[in-house]
Amino acid sequence: MAARNRKVPLKRRTSLVVILIFCIVLFFSGVVQFAFMDELYIYATQQSMVASAKRITEINFKKDDYKSILSDIEVNRDVYIEIYSPRETLFYTTDSNDIVYEPDENNTQAELKPRIMKIISHKELPDGSYFEMRQEHYTSSQYMVYGVFFGRNNGIEIYRSLDAVKSNSLTASWAFFVTTVALSFILITIALVYANSVINPLLIINEKAKRIINMDFGETCPPFKIKEIHELGENINSLSASLSDAMSELKSENRRLEMDIEMKRRMEKTMRSFMANVSHELKTPISIIQGYAEGMKVGIGCDSTEEFCDIITEEADKMNNLVCRLMEYLQYGTENYRVNKITFNIAQFITDCVDLRSYRIKEADAAVSVAIDEKLYGYGDTELLSNVFNNYLSNALSHLDYERKINITCRDMGAFCRISVFNTGKQIPGTDIENIWQSFYRADKSHSRAEGRFGLGLSIVAKLQELHGQKYGVINKENGVEFWFDIEKTNPPK
Repeated sequence: MAARNRKVPLKRRTSLVVILIFCIVLFFSGVVQFAFMDELYIYATQQSMVASAKRITEINFKKDDYKSILSDIEVNRDVYIEIYSPRETLFYTTDSNDIVYEPDENNTQAELKPRIMKIISHKELPDGSYFEMRQEHYTSSQYMVYGVFFGRNNGIEIYRSLDAVKSNSLTASWAFFVTTVALSFILITIALVYANSVINPLLIINEKAKRIINMDFGETCPPFKIKEIHELGENINSLSASLSDAMSELKSENRRLEMDIEMKRRMEKTMRSFMANVSHELKTPISIIQGYAEGMKVGIGCDSTEEFCDIITEEADKMNNLVCRLMEYLQYGTENYRVNKITFNIAQFITDCVDLRSYRIKEADAAVSVAIDEKLYGYGDTELLSNVFNNYLSNALSHLDYERKINITCRDMGAFCRISVFNTGKQIPGTDIENIWQSFYRADKSHSRAEGRFGLGLSIVAKLQELHGQKYGVINKENGVEFWFDIEKTNPPK
């Protein structure tokens, strides 16, 4: 039952029907041509021989042009002619037409010899003429012969090679078959093109109807050449427009409501996450300050008051640093923040940034190498870009390991320059590499607090690069990690 109820697409069904008709036409064409063409061609040859004999009977042999007339008949009709006068005396053959006797019953000379053949079949016609099938004695060649009597006991026999007839018949059969195939192919092509001109618009209309069912009113049916199909398409378009107008206002309101709800959810989620992270970061130094202050109050560690004060001061500095970083992070995220772009030499810019961190580099026992073409110039806010680079350099110093090398390079990428900061050390795990650009996210949580890092540096990098409209990223290398950021390239100042 499932096979019976299966629906066949209209285009496939039409193609199958056209191909079936093509096969049927070819089959019957082949049957007719190769089964009956010989008979038809023999019949046509016989009619041609009858016409040739009739033309010969009309010749006036007393005129001088009879030879040319006979020669034309022999050449044009591809026949062999024998003329007898009287019936038993041969006075003309195709092989030798230089001796010709007037058809006279008193002429008894017989200097020409007729073709001697074995008669295979004989058919007498009502008018006294006859058709025969003859074969040469020493070969298998067969000939069609037509004989007719005219005048005063005169006779004509016209020969036509049966092999030539069959050869011409076969050639004609193949020619006709090839022509039939070509014409059939052309007709099928025309039929398929016309069928597609009807089917394709219906498929388009059907697809449009499916879109309307799914509440998609974006596309309309194009104009069609066939009147009835064009009217159907216009009706579908009108229906689509009516439904679209009826639902557009409701969808618009729903979209606005969904956007407001989603924005509110995101803001609430962001705010909860931000406040939780801030509270978490402030909780530790506050607890430490509170603990040491209470200890001093009750007299614990009286001999270590100076040490306690140093610890309280250190934790207060960390809190101040966190607040400053938070203010910086929030500042870069405001819409009113403006970037002050200038043209600068990239090599000099990087050198200055590295020099400012020379003490930290020496303290970390790091081997820093800088390889930057001095001819490269960038265009951007150097204050913000120095913040980006310093975050990368601080991050590299914090995670330095193995050979303790830091390689700083700059590649010319055409429209921009890519600055890379590579440090030897452990790679960033795959679970962390996608999240390191989020605020308060720290891949290495064991040393972050001791070094005064709060997970805001890379998130600040992301915001600063977005302000510049440039890309940034990180790549795990074989023996370390490479952070990179792009700077807009420009020409040196004149």
